[in-house]
Amino acid sequence: MTVFIMPKEYLPDGVTTKVQEKLTEKFGEDKKIVINASPMYNDQKLIVEIAAGGNGVLILPKETLVNMIKQGPAVQLDEWFDAAAYPEGVMESEIGDSKNLKLVKGLFAIPVEKTIFKDAGYNEPDMLMIIPANAPDQELSAAVMKELIKS
Repeated sequence: MTVFIMPKEYLPDGVTTKVQEKLTEKFGEDKKIVINASPMYNDQKLIVEIAAGGNGVLILPKETLVNMIKQGPAVQLDEWFDAAAYPEGVMESEIGDSKNLKLVKGLFAIPVEKTIFKDAGYNEPDMLMIIPANAPDQELSAAVMKELIKS
């Protein structure tokens, strides 16, 4: 499973390695979890990453997600996390298929500042993580997010 991060500014050296090591300690070698990062924000690269569908967790700037989330690209997280603990991630999004869409309000994102990325040296404000709707294994993605929140 891949955790993909696209920072607004930059990602300090060593952050992805530190986070990946912590996840490998937790999940072992049998569940290969890779932290993949873009050196800087790029709209076209983001579109490709989302369309490719291989990412289990996406970490993106809040302003990007606020604009995208209404179109339904993220999994609602309320079944795994307490929305009251992450009010920044409560948003409205369309849920369902093209014939039966409905607008719902719920927890769709977790602030990165409340994760081990901060302990690893990444302190960029207003970054959020989501499980993309096309994640290969949503249960594993949620388990990885839970582990990222532990500090």
